[in-house]
Amino acid sequence: MSRAGIAANARVTRRFGAYDRPLVPDDDRELTRVGRGTPMGEYLRRSWQPVCLAAEVGEAPTVVRLLGEELVVFRTRRQEVGLLARHCSHRGASLEYALPSDQGLICCYHGWHIRSDGVILETPNDPASTVRERLCHPAYPTHVYAGIVFAWLGPPAEKPSFPILDSYDQAATQTVPFSLRFPCNWLQILENCQDPTHSCFLHTRVSGVQFAPSWGELPELDYIRTPIGTINVNVRRWRDKIWVRTGEIIMPNMNQAGALWLTGEDEVCFLRTSLTRWMRPIDDTATEVVGWRYFNDRIDPDGRGDRSQVGPGKIDFIGQTEDERPYAERQRVPGDFEAIVSQRPIAVHALENLNAGDRGVALLRQVLRENVRAFAAGDRPATLDGSRTVVPTYTQDTVWTVPPRPGRNDRALLREAGRRLAAVVLESATWPAAERALRFRLAAARLADELNA
Repeated sequence: MSRAGIAANARVTRRFGAYDRPLVPDDDRELTRVGRGTPMGEYLRRSWQPVCLAAEVGEAPTVVRLLGEELVVFRTRRQEVGLLARHCSHRGASLEYALPSDQGLICCYHGWHIRSDGVILETPNDPASTVRERLCHPAYPTHVYAGIVFAWLGPPAEKPSFPILDSYDQAATQTVPFSLRFPCNWLQILENCQDPTHSCFLHTRVSGVQFAPSWGELPELDYIRTPIGTINVNVRRWRDKIWVRTGEIIMPNMNQAGALWLTGEDEVCFLRTSLTRWMRPIDDTATEVVGWRYFNDRIDPDGRGDRSQVGPGKIDFIGQTEDERPYAERQRVPGDFEAIVSQRPIAVHALENLNAGDRGVALLRQVLRENVRAFAAGDRPATLDGSRTVVPTYTQDTVWTVPPRPGRNDRALLREAGRRLAAVVLESATWPAAERALRFRLAAARLADELNA
């Protein structure tokens, strides 16, 4: 058979069969492509997206690339943040060279004065021109929150209030913004967050212990839809403890993760979020991961986190950037960056061979596809509702003392513990916010007693 005759969906089934491998098919364009007018690009534009860290917006405009669009972010002389299309509507000079004014930017080439909302205030090279009455420069509304600049890239009439999650206001917490750049498609980074088994291998068994030895225990897994996305429920046995961890995806491109340095050695209950992040596409083959690291004594009682290592281009745990370690070391001890980026600039789903450990990835793709198609059909896709005072979220860690017992199927016990605690997690989101933590602890304590009976 000629090489041209090999089917795209062929599989290697014989020894030394590299010649049989399929030609590389196209990527899943419905889910991966993010430009204006693409299905996923339009879905992403229906939620607030991070632009950059507020500290990165200085005295001069800064070029940013966002969902394939060339833009400039800037501060007016009144310190208001604006976001405009990069090239001046007059003759295309880049507004990165413009001068900030009280209301917007003044183009360096001919002095056109563009307000932050796109209104053209002056055309001094032709003062009598009526173009400013007929034309607006492309502009997007912005919102600055907790050190991050956000933008609404959808239709202006559909702009919702900026949503506030309950994780943004954890007791006695220091919130530190960060940004990381990945030279690959946004989706494969998000998928990593719904793949709990990778922590057993990439972060423990293969690359050595990067967090704690307990992370190397293969968990029992379940995946559940929530009103705002999906959660993974992963349950580990560690000595006489059962550790139930729920991590979440918030549609369309957010993730929240539990305590990074949790060991499973000690009992904890309803330990909340250590990390909120957006996988914000720069374009189809590059992504800016932007978010916050949270620091408090409950999440990190041993003080292993390092606030000084969190910020532009850096975060305080291994394997998240290309330049944090020499290449030879990254080969010996790879992290998330190496595993995710090496899947190709855009991962090709048609070449994968998914198994039961990938159910979370499959569910994520399914939910994203359903929302993309619902939006294309004219329905409202799943996004955060900014009209609520505070949006409840579903990330937590709970560790009980429930020793294994002779004659009892321990894996079945782990599955039961995960199923029942996940039900409490979901129900607790409907409780009054002031009562949620206490009521959760009472429910979890009753469940621990039942598991030990």
